[in-house]
Amino acid sequence: MPDEESQPDEASAEDQKSAETPAAKPSEKAPTNASAESSADAPANASAAEQPEEEEADPRPRPPAGGIADLLAEALPDVKFEAYQGMTDVIVEVERDDVMKIMPVAKDDPRLDLKFLRCLFGVDHEDEGLEVVYQLLSLEKGHDVVIKTRLPKDDAHVASVTSVWKAANWHERETRDMFGIMFDDHPHLVPLLLPEDMTDHFPLRKDNPLAEIEEWQGDELPEEGFGGAAKRR
Repeated sequence: MPDEESQPDEASAEDQKSAETPAAKPSEKAPTNASAESSADAPANASAAEQPEEEEADPRPRPPAGGIADLLAEALPDVKFEAYQGMTDVIVEVERDDVMKIMPVAKDDPRLDLKFLRCLFGVDHEDEGLEVVYQLLSLEKGHDVVIKTRLPKDDAHVASVTSVWKAANWHERETRDMFGIMFDDHPHLVPLLLPEDMTDHFPLRKDNPLAEIEEWQGDELPEEGFGGAAKRR
């Protein structure tokens, strides 16, 4: 009888041991699976780390296919530029060292025929520097383009295009007056709108100091003049 009573105890002990064994196997396999997953992920993570960050997409709309930007690219295959569609015109941004590579071709290449310089002017982008803008038009082809180049404020100079368009002469002189941009090889870059001795005052720069508002309201104007002190009393 004692032997019979001891047999169930031994059996239950073996059952308990066998019941514990399967439970231990998953825990033994878990590190193996984890290591397999980590090893599978490792190459992907490594390759992702090695890949350079993708450049942000340019939000500016692309110019129309087959338009003036494509014609410029065909005529100037060795010159890099960025082109995008503006509100009304295609805008092309170029490096200032490439200005004199582009402008003669823009005028004389029969595909472009941009013989008319509509306007040339400056823009002050403050910390981002100054900009010279060229508005060009082809009367024959009926297309136009705006070409821009950016200049640092502490080195604000670019090649003159007076040798390409004679009309640039006065435009460049005015831009020198208003923004202090120097045009290399200009034939006569003297003040056009300002006194000839005024070489350090550029009215259209955004850092140009303005007179106090009360001065312009009449304190420095004749009493009988428009907006003068007598008018304000």
